Amino acid sequence: MRLGLGLFAIAVSTLALTQVSASAETRALVVGVSGYPNLAETLRLHGPRNDSREVVKTIVGLGVEPASVTVLADGVADLPAGVAAPGPGTRSAILGQLERLEAESRPGDLVFFYFSGHGSQQPDRDGDEQGGNDEIFLPYDVGSWSGSGVKNAIVDDDFNAVIQRILDKGVDFFGMIDACNSATGFRAAPDAASQSRQVPPEMLGVPVGGTRSGRGIRAAKKSDSASRGRAAFFYAAQETEEALELTPKGAEPGEFYGVFTYNVLKRMRQTPNLTYRTLHQAVVNDIKRGSLMATQTPELEGELLDEPVLRLGDAAPRRQWPIWSGKLQGGELDGVSRGTILALFDDPAASDDQALAYGRVETAGATKSVVVPAARPCGAGGSDCAPIDEAAFRKGRFARIVETSLDFSLTLSEPVRIDPDDGQDYAPALAAFRAAIGSDRLKARVSTRADGYDVAVGLVDGKLAFSSAAGLVDPLGPGSSPRLTLPAEPGAAAAAVEDAVKRIARALVLQRLAVADPATGAALDVQIRIAKTRPGTIRDGACPEGGDDYLPTVPAGDAPQFDDCDILSAVMKNKGKKSIDVTALLIGPDFSITPVWPVDGAANRIHLGEERFADLLQMEPNPAASTEERLVFIAVPGIGKAHTAFDDFSQEGLRAGPADASPEAAALRDLLATGLDDFSRSAAPQPTRIEEEMTIAVKPFVVRAGTDG
Repeated sequence: MRLGLGLFAIAVSTLALTQVSASAETRALVVGVSGYPNLAETLRLHGPRNDSREVVKTIVGLGVEPASVTVLADGVADLPAGVAAPGPGTRSAILGQLERLEAESRPGDLVFFYFSGHGSQQPDRDGDEQGGNDEIFLPYDVGSWSGSGVKNAIVDDDFNAVIQRILDKGVDFFGMIDACNSATGFRAAPDAASQSRQVPPEMLGVPVGGTRSGRGIRAAKKSDSASRGRAAFFYAAQETEEALELTPKGAEPGEFYGVFTYNVLKRMRQTPNLTYRTLHQAVVNDIKRGSLMATQTPELEGELLDEPVLRLGDAAPRRQWPIWSGKLQGGELDGVSRGTILALFDDPAASDDQALAYGRVETAGATKSVVVPAARPCGAGGSDCAPIDEAAFRKGRFARIVETSLDFSLTLSEPVRIDPDDGQDYAPALAAFRAAIGSDRLKARVSTRADGYDVAVGLVDGKLAFSSAAGLVDPLGPGSSPRLTLPAEPGAAAAAVEDAVKRIARALVLQRLAVADPATGAALDVQIRIAKTRPGTIRDGACPEGGDDYLPTVPAGDAPQFDDCDILSAVMKNKGKKSIDVTALLIGPDFSITPVWPVDGAANRIHLGEERFADLLQMEPNPAASTEERLVFIAVPGIGKAHTAFDDFSQEGLRAGPADASPEAAALRDLLATGLDDFSRSAAPQPTRIEEEMTIAVKPFVVRAGTDG
């Protein structure tokens, strides 16, 4: 059975919002290329047909007229009525449809262009890349190198020319690209449930030569004309990264989605009223928080960044989904997870205080869930806790989230041997792995699956390596995925694996607590900053100690990368309505959890409107391997009680902390204790019940390997 999102449009179509004048229109061209009949079968994709279908259903459900949407995709089905789908995304079809949009659009209109498929590179054909390569996008009928270029490939210059003409007409443009042009050569591990959307040029017969060019599709020229349109471009990954597709949790085996598109659609449907900038921040947060190590970092640029996405209005639509006999047309993609508490209504326009009954999500798939009757949560619609009303539950036709939940389970991939010819004997490691996850101490909350897992397990260098759900080992270079060296004695080896799995799970649970929606007005706002050493001040392998040896601190950006001796600092601002107490924890590349702020008993309370600046970390000189690490900031209300610092959240597990009269802090400690300590307890998710009383922010960063000088 193929999972779809079609009923989402039914749920929100009557609530669709746009803030566009009657004369302005939004037109969309959605391209998904999966089949690639002229390329090797191993290069064919599975996700673009799903991506393109769900992109169309989402934008139509949010207010774009079906007659204004054209889809070019092979194998796509179940599109909304009125949407044109003339055929696959060939070169001539894509460029022809873009030229049609150029001709039909008028000043003030918006053109939305989406592409899901492969990208690659070829030598620059006209000299505009200054000796580098042209970025190319691979349409359905792409071929191989023909002597002057890849046959039927669409060069970035082709796209940019038509975008320039559209903007010159005073039409705004939003381009969303789920492909990559990275020449890194990383590929998915054998049998991994993921695939890269990048074809190495040599696989197309492209001759070796040239260097990387800049970003491909973009607004080709700048203009000071006040009548010129503005643009925003949303890319699936940084220029040196790969865009990936995989099977998400709960989806049918083999049902692929682009990681980038999946997270963008999830955000747009949860909170349609977002600016491009906020959407980007949310998607980066989701991708990074959903994976323990770097996979890809979406990038955003343009002049429309602070405008509403697709010109959606200010009114917040209700987040609700159809439900019938416990079958909910919403799932993980919509922010509905196992354990979530829902209120049920018989009418989509009913007010929140008119709930008929309540339900709890028993199982959650990517787009569909099973709900069972539940008692009304204490405080929901009254101070009492109403009993289960199964008769009223059966009358519910629409469901809304009342209380989110936190999943304390951990899913691992089956171990995959990365290099079949490395000559290593992995039988002892595999035996230790299976003994650990099958033990009474882990089996209640740890499992393996073929796809949709949290962490991939690789067999490399004679050891177990733990990587992101994308299935790539060492995505940041050799040694960037942590290895586990096992003792020879089988019992000790199983114990070592068990300890490693616990450390990974603790780190993941802590990240799952992070505030998911930046539009909710979280109390704590954190900006990561960087201070670099002045040239020539690192001597004899030691970092300089004088303040004059460092440049002034500057913002580190959304995907910060640090080098030898860089100093990482944070500006923490209280944007809420109460004073807050803030703790900063570091999740290391080996899944250690270390308190880094406050230190030495310093005060950590930040009053309303105040900012605190803190130097948190300094990078070691000349690290052996690149790593991804994370800072986790926990903020709880700081009113009428002693300062609260979660300095007992170390990797070794929770210790008995000091008595704290704060119910919020006690609830958080209890919640984390469930997730961080006792792995013999059930994997059933627990409602957080404190989400409005705390803020947790996760800030990933990369430490780059040293260069020995």
